[in-house]
Amino acid sequence: MIKALLGYTIVEGVSEEEYERWLFDVHAPDLLANPHLDRIVFNKILYPVTSASGGTAEIPPSLDLYRIAEMHFADHDAYEAYRAWFAENPLPAERGPGGRTDFAFYLIGESTVVERDR
Repeated sequence: MIKALLGYTIVEGVSEEEYERWLFDVHAPDLLANPHLDRIVFNKILYPVTSASGGTAEIPPSLDLYRIAEMHFADHDAYEAYRAWFAENPLPAERGPGGRTDFAFYLIGESTVVERDR
């Protein structure tokens, strides 16, 4: 499995309520219409973790994120097919993230899952 990892904030002037409504009612269904995307995991950032020295961990401004999203694909070929599908079926600009989402990063990673034996 590979993942696209996206870290972002909400564009100034867009409320969390407006953003959440668009994200779950419009954007997620639009993305999942692409048959090459297996699932999306939205991780909302709650707070920084306390550092080992007992102080609050400092977060660089570029990583002061609202959410980190994971888009899961079976493999790299599925990711490339996902991109090709959207090239042939582009989202209308008014439904896309422009003007709503300020991306800090968009990375592709390979996942290795380690679980506890039960």
